Amino acid sequence: MTSTSGMVSASTPAIEVFDVAHRYEADAGPVDALERTSMAVADGEFVSLVGPSGCGKTTLLRAVAGLLEPSAGHIEVLGARPREAKAQRRTGLVTQDPGLLPWRSVEGNVRLALELTGRHIDIDALLARVGIERFAAYYPRELSGGMRQRVALARALAHGPRLLLMDEPFGALDELSREQLRLELLRLWERERISVLFVTHSIREAVLLSDRVLVMSRAPGRIVADVAIDLPRPRAASMERLPAFLEHVDVIRSALGAPLAIGTAS
Repeated sequence: MTSTSGMVSASTPAIEVFDVAHRYEADAGPVDALERTSMAVADGEFVSLVGPSGCGKTTLLRAVAGLLEPSAGHIEVLGARPREAKAQRRTGLVTQDPGLLPWRSVEGNVRLALELTGRHIDIDALLARVGIERFAAYYPRELSGGMRQRVALARALAHGPRLLLMDEPFGALDELSREQLRLELLRLWERERISVLFVTHSIREAVLLSDRVLVMSRAPGRIVADVAIDLPRPRAASMERLPAFLEHVDVIRSALGAPLAIGTAS
């Protein structure tokens, strides 16, 4: 519930999605992206969305982010409508494209989020949280893809969001950078316990990071499985070799309708 003062109770769910559907109008005719989709993310919970390409994962995340109005259904984000939560800077968004301004340094790109909100924080401490404090004066062209994504994450965290929305944030990175970034995100989340909705194509990534993994069907997308990941925390990359980890991977692969293949990279 949201109080009359506009503050959000810690018991308020981060996300509630009720029977949401969405249809895009295209030249070749309407395209149904989502079909009667319902889901929730509790306060402080890390939830991943996995599903086939084109199943509506990004559409659902964009609706939660307040970037599109669904054709039907209702969404609440921290007790408010998504666009209200976005306007009040309760959410942070990280996508596959970091979208950094090339003429601003690392510090300048992160500081932009503060300039837009009028918030004052220790920017050096924020850069240290995501491991880029030594690169504050660098420009995007001087950074690797993984470092640019760290900048995007710092920018998303700059205004102190209660909910982080992440759409394939590591999808364009090489495998080594991806592994490093997912472990950094894991450590950051385990320290701060901000609510996260994370879209990924990688089953292993979803299992390593998440409290729950939601599996979506082919388009029009809907939730077909809700898999609790009951692995102990804190977690590390070595956990991916454990039988319990591989069992979770197989449960999700089965829900996706994919053949079981223990030890695959997906």
